[in-house]
Order: sequence, then C-alpha cells, then structure tokens
Amino acid sequence: MWKQAVFSRNLLLTKPFFEKAGAVQPRYNAVLKNMIGDVLRFVFCNPAKEKITVAQNSVLEEMRSGGIFLTAHYGNHELLGYKLAELGLPLNAVAQEQKPAFFDKWLQKKRSFKGKCFAQKVQPQRLLEFIDNGGLFAMLADQRGRSDCISEFLGAQVLCNPLPSFILEHRSNTQVFCGHIQQSTLFLKKIPAQNFYAHYHSWLENLILENPEKWYGWFHNRFQVEIHCRF
Repeated sequence: MWKQAVFSRNLLLTKPFFEKAGAVQPRYNAVLKNMIGDVLRFVFCNPAKEKITVAQNSVLEEMRSGGIFLTAHYGNHELLGYKLAELGLPLNAVAQEQKPAFFDKWLQKKRSFKGKCFAQKVQPQRLLEFIDNGGLFAMLADQRGRSDCISEFLGAQVLCNPLPSFILEHRSNTQVFCGHIQQSTLFLKKIPAQNFYAHYHSWLENLILENPEKWYGWFHNRFQVEIHCRF
C-alpha cells in the first residue's frame, strides 16, 4: 500500500517516545483516511465559504507586522494558508514547482486570494528584503531539511530547513510564530526565537500526542538524518 513501508519505519523510530508518553501510535488506515478527507476538502471546497474562528487574536495582530510562521502537515494546512491570506497577513508561503505544469498552475490558483498567489517559490536572495518590508515568511517546518541544522523531534534527531535560522542570523529581532487549523478554529502561538525549532517541535509533539492520526508527516522520510557539509 501507498508509503506503508515509510509509515512503519517511522512508527519504529518513534516508538520509545510514545511509550514514554504513555500514548498509542497511529493506525495507517486512519491516518490515510484523514489525509484523503483533508485533500478532498481542499480540492472541492470554496475556501472563502469556510468559516474559521481565530482563537488567539492578540497573536494574530502581532503577525500583521511580519516574521516567521511555522506550521506542519497537521490537519488541513492548505486551508490554513488561504485563511491567513484572507485575514490580511503579509504572507508568502514556501512552495515548490510541481509537475506536470497544468497541475502546478491549478495549485497556484487554489493558493491564491483575490488573484494573488500567497505560496510561491522562495528566492533566498530576496528573503531578507521580504522580512525588512514586514513580510510574513511561512513554511511547513516538519519536512526533511538538507543542511546540518538538527533538532530533536519525537525522540529522534531530524534535519531541519535552514531558512528560518538564516533569517534570524541576519535579522535577530524577527518574531517567530506557529499555528494550525483544527476543525473550524485557527490556533496561533508565538514562540521564542532562540532555539525556535525546539519550541516548534515541542508544540507539534503535543498536537501529535493529542491526535497522532491527524499528522501526515508519517508518510515522509522525516527521521533519517544525514549530515551534509555546511553551505
């Protein structure tokens, strides 16, 4: 079945974490069913008609001044991006070009609000300029990175995307946030910029322990750490 070997390997690697927490690991069929449901909701729904309540309005107001926003493959993260743009945040979410071209064009249209795509390929040379202009740089931070930026997650070491660290190295006053959508509520949180990946992973671990079958990172090669040279 689809990525079942990856799923099983991830369960094996994270088993000690769940045992220590006294929690039950997810079932393959339940995770797959939830993911398909969220994908279908994204494909067929009109996101403008999806009613979302913001749980932390004070954090939302801080996000209007820009910063770094970290989310995860937890629940309907595609709907999350649309709602952040709809709320008027200065958003640019990381996106990779998809193939075939017609699918990428369709996806860009789905990731647009009032005709403007809020998820585009990042140009690192323009990233600091974007932050300086009050932009909110958003990304799925639970994907495998390609650097020696390492953190601990679910009891195992993982490689992390170095772009947030790059921003903070050059713009140390940048605010860092994380958040997700659960059912019809948008949950937001501000986290410390220092050791932000540790805080982010702690936040995500709590979500996963609450409902491990809503995290779709189980289908990713998340926990295989390979050390690369610094670039």
